[in-house]
Amino acid sequence: MIEQIKEKVTEKLKHHKKRLQHVFGVYETAVKLAKIHGVDEKKVAIAALYHDYSKYDTIEEQIQYLDLKSIKEYVDYPVIYHALSAAAQLEYDFKIRDKEILNAIKYHVWGRPNMTDIEKIIFISDSCEPNRKFKDCDMIYEMATKDLDLAVEHCMKISIEHVYKKQLTPSEEQFGAYAYYKEVNSGKT
Repeated sequence: MIEQIKEKVTEKLKHHKKRLQHVFGVYETAVKLAKIHGVDEKKVAIAALYHDYSKYDTIEEQIQYLDLKSIKEYVDYPVIYHALSAAAQLEYDFKIRDKEILNAIKYHVWGRPNMTDIEKIIFISDSCEPNRKFKDCDMIYEMATKDLDLAVEHCMKISIEHVYKKQLTPSEEQFGAYAYYKEVNSGKT
């Protein structure tokens, strides 16, 4: 099934070479982290490959796969639509109903409180895969090899800072997830 998913993603993103490189970078990074942490590599691989499947679909195409509640909930944060749509399309295309896989895709943008290790690995890998060019990538990966929760918190902090740099306001969900992981990590050195 992994090879079929790779083919489908490659076909979908063939005109977006950098995004395709990113997706395969997330895939490779996520599988490495899964091995290190004893997490199901197949589930991680599937989620990594599909996490940005809908990235270049129009908002109209993305919301076709969403229920009205989700559309309304994220109307001020349409960046989330591609994640929700990608999860729905994976479920439709490959009949995958595994909540860990689908949630890893749905929550890869800014995370959520109490993520599973699969969700954490996809969230972290999206930030630190080798094609990313910001200064903390290597440090995030090294941190993730030792402690997924610390790496999640750091990625969330960077994400919130990035939103502010774009002169936007992070969502309450984003703040809530960050606060959760700050609490989880309090007292760690």
